[in-house]
Amino acid sequence: MAGRDLVPLTPPLPATLAERFRAASGAGRAGGAGGRDEDAAAVTLRVLELLETLDPERAALARGCLPRCDSTFGAGLALFLAVTAAGCRDWIGGDAAADLEALDGGLLLDECDRALTPRFQPVEGRVWRVSRVPLLGSPAGLLCATSVDDGLADSFTVVLQARPARLGAVQLMATVAGRKLDVTLRAATGLPAALLAELHESFRATLADCGLDGALTVGPLAGAWLGLDDDALSSDLAL
Repeated sequence: MAGRDLVPLTPPLPATLAERFRAASGAGRAGGAGGRDEDAAAVTLRVLELLETLDPERAALARGCLPRCDSTFGAGLALFLAVTAAGCRDWIGGDAAADLEALDGGLLLDECDRALTPRFQPVEGRVWRVSRVPLLGSPAGLLCATSVDDGLADSFTVVLQARPARLGAVQLMATVAGRKLDVTLRAATGLPAALLAELHESFRATLADCGLDGALTVGPLAGAWLGLDDDALSSDLAL
């Protein structure tokens, strides 16, 4: 059909979206799909940035499912783990996923699925189900591990590991057995006395409200860090 310009099958991407998409694709290839906590945070951030250009309203809904380091953390973590149980596409919704898939055939969403998919890791004679969770407003993510072989239906342990900018490496281990809840908090840096007193008082009040028994222990990381991905979450004091 000489003399006629070829008509593209799809309209060209807006300049800003094209730039963001190229940046996201390049970063994804460079980072790989190792499944570390930085990858989970970085990949989900790229998904949200692209989605904000395509559909800001859907992006806001997806962002609202991310846990944040405030009083809503526990509820946000539970919500995010629930909505991503079947993958990244369930988290952002079918219509939003279709918009992103149209850009690269779903490669970025597949990378997000790999980063968020739980895996199993043996540590100290126990098997842990380890998940990576992005934190809203944090460049790094959260490691969430649950014991899967405690042997008792009413007993399990949850470990959270993170590296907040103001505290450094932090690990929280909570063990539930019947009506008893024991929590151990370990930090790379010392906590102020006022904060320690507030933590213990809040813990006692929470146990009383829930009708539970238990104890809160606060100490340093040195010699006590549970080796879940020590290469990604380590501390000079701990290892």
